[in-house]
Amino acid sequence: GRRQELLRSIQPLQEERQQLKERRRQDEERQRELEQDCDQDGAEDQRVQGLLEQLEQEWQTLLESIKNGKEQLQQLLESVAIQQRTRSRLEQEQARLERDIARLDSRREALQESRGTGALRLLLESGLEGIHGPVAQLGEVEDRHRLALEVAAGARMGQVVVDDDRIAARAIDLLKSRRAGRLTFLPLNKIRAPGGGVAMARGRRPEATGAGGLVGRAVDLIRYEPIYADVFAYVFGDTQVFSDLSSARQFLGRSRAVTLEGELLEKSGAMTGGSFSQRSGGLSFGISSDGDEAAPLRQRLLELGETLAACRREEQRLVEAVDHQRPALRQLEQRQAALEAERQAAKRAHGPLLERVQQRQRKLNELQQAQQSHEQRLQQLTASLTPMHTELEQLNQQESAVEANGDAERWQALQQELEQADAGLETARRQRDALLQQERDRQLSQQRLADQQQSTEREEQSLQQAVQTLADAHGRWREQQQALKIRRESLEAQQQQLQTRFGEERRARDEAEAVVAQQRQALQQARWELERLREERAALDEQLRSGGIRLEELRNTLPNPLPEISDDLREAGLEQLQEQLQQLQGRMEALEPVNMLALEELQELEQRLGDLGERLDVLSQEREELLLRIETVATLRQEAFMEAFTAVDSHFREIFASLSDGDGKLQLDNPDDPLEGGLTLVAHPKGKAVRRLAAMSGGEKSLTALSFLFALQRFRPSPFYALDEVDSFLDGVNVERLAALIARQAEQAQFLVVSHRRPMIGASTRTIGVTQARGAHTQVVGLPDAA
Repeated sequence: GRRQELLRSIQPLQEERQQLKERRRQDEERQRELEQDCDQDGAEDQRVQGLLEQLEQEWQTLLESIKNGKEQLQQLLESVAIQQRTRSRLEQEQARLERDIARLDSRREALQESRGTGALRLLLESGLEGIHGPVAQLGEVEDRHRLALEVAAGARMGQVVVDDDRIAARAIDLLKSRRAGRLTFLPLNKIRAPGGGVAMARGRRPEATGAGGLVGRAVDLIRYEPIYADVFAYVFGDTQVFSDLSSARQFLGRSRAVTLEGELLEKSGAMTGGSFSQRSGGLSFGISSDGDEAAPLRQRLLELGETLAACRREEQRLVEAVDHQRPALRQLEQRQAALEAERQAAKRAHGPLLERVQQRQRKLNELQQAQQSHEQRLQQLTASLTPMHTELEQLNQQESAVEANGDAERWQALQQELEQADAGLETARRQRDALLQQERDRQLSQQRLADQQQSTEREEQSLQQAVQTLADAHGRWREQQQALKIRRESLEAQQQQLQTRFGEERRARDEAEAVVAQQRQALQQARWELERLREERAALDEQLRSGGIRLEELRNTLPNPLPEISDDLREAGLEQLQEQLQQLQGRMEALEPVNMLALEELQELEQRLGDLGERLDVLSQEREELLLRIETVATLRQEAFMEAFTAVDSHFREIFASLSDGDGKLQLDNPDDPLEGGLTLVAHPKGKAVRRLAAMSGGEKSLTALSFLFALQRFRPSPFYALDEVDSFLDGVNVERLAALIARQAEQAQFLVVSHRRPMIGASTRTIGVTQARGAHTQVVGLPDAA
């Protein structure tokens, strides 16, 4: 009975232990499979992580590139805007300069016509020979005598000196035919001084006698060529120059007199004097009256032309850079959209993988926990079976002893039946275990297939979402592309129209500039030709004079009596002698040594010329860049000034209205060019007419100045302000308004105010009293807040 009871107790425990071992084996196999799947998922996760890191790195690089591209594009656009504003300002200044030059040229031509210079220019341009010029250009004087001599000469300074009366008659006929005005001509062959007189030659400096303030005769104080002696004797006559009016009055009635300060005393007793106005339009000795007042403007206009050309080139370069930067930035943005879609798709594909990894990790944890529980249960079963096996072993030993005394054959048969039953039981158990294992394998396979199906469905869903996202992005991109295409076509049409208009305007401008340039070149060429002809005439006159002198010298060197000349030599003439002389001179020059280093010197000079040309090109380019930078800085400076002026003007209007119940404003003296003019404060206190700062009372000036000060403070705040008795000229109401304004402004800055007025002291946050103690010392007395 006990043995059977033990067998019945041991059998279920052994079966349970066998089942636990089988489960442990299956769990180990499942664990190995899950570990293999986890390794595969880990490799896939590393690959996806690497792809995500690569996409993230590319994303950050792309964001940085887009940021830099936008910053560069913004800088280019700002530079283009600055260049456009600079070009607009320069074009306005160019138009203003052209108007000023045209006005000055018109006034200059009018002045020339009024004083005959235009008529003289007409005669010179007509090619009429024998004209020496106006009297004012034929003499030179010292600066201290200039005013006296110009007053003494009067209108005769503009009279024209010619060779003879025949040329004067031709000039008068030409002026009459051209209706060019009237001139007075002084023919050298007919002009005579009234009453005679001998003029000093050029270079002679008369000495003042000093008697009675007399400086000297007017004709003696001017330097001229001897040929013009009769002309200046006619112009000045017997005019005497005195140092002052009191000295000249002593000779009044005896001779014509003029003072160094410009008073004129006629021989008849008439006296002329007073103050002089600006004499810029008159003639002056030794100074050409055709001075170009517009020369600085023309120089500035030439600089503006160069700067405008450089500005247009710089603007074109910046526009091309913007046109090049925009497509590159658009490509980066398109790449950003595509990369964003790839990142989202990779993240969506990575989600199911993470879920699978987490599920398998959870299953691994569950298997490990199950193995631990199985191991504990096996240990418990082993602990329970060990005493039972010991007791069964003891029973078996007892039965063995009983069998030795009983029927051995019957025991052997029972033993065999028991072994057969055990073998059948073992076979049935194995079959059952095999079927259970197959069932578990089938369930595991189903579970794996279900997991794979679930992950596949997730991947399919994520891929469908990614495809849908890409399709939406592609649709939006196509819509944007279509809109951009339409916009591009419209812009191209506008660009074509603008280019057509620009081309027409540019051609018109180029034609006008070409005409102006041709006219300027023709004018300059005519001036050069005129100057060259004058120089040639002066050279010919000098040669004629020196030839006469040389002829006279040669005539004096001729032998006396003169030698006889043969008939053959007379027939051959001077030309034959000169030709023979030239032949002899050529033969002599042919004998001279030849410079063998001339080619090397020529090469060195050409090399130096090339280097200088390159340096000139570099310097010209640098000059254009510097001019462009100067004008760009001038544009920025003017814009900054106008920005500050507008803000301060707005603050000034508001603050002045709050302080005085009136209105005020800031006014520029030169709105067209604000940096070249001043600034005026125009104020209108309540109940009074509009007044400027210079016409105000002390209190009004204080309010206006304080309004301007606080307006500046609002525009460009400072952290600390110190005001010393700024309310001394104000009445009580205005002091209260000023105190309230300072209290409002004190929210943004600290104010230290010195005041004796109770409203100002009452509005203070902290009050410190200062009084004079005994002696020459002061004492600080603290007062309560807002006392």
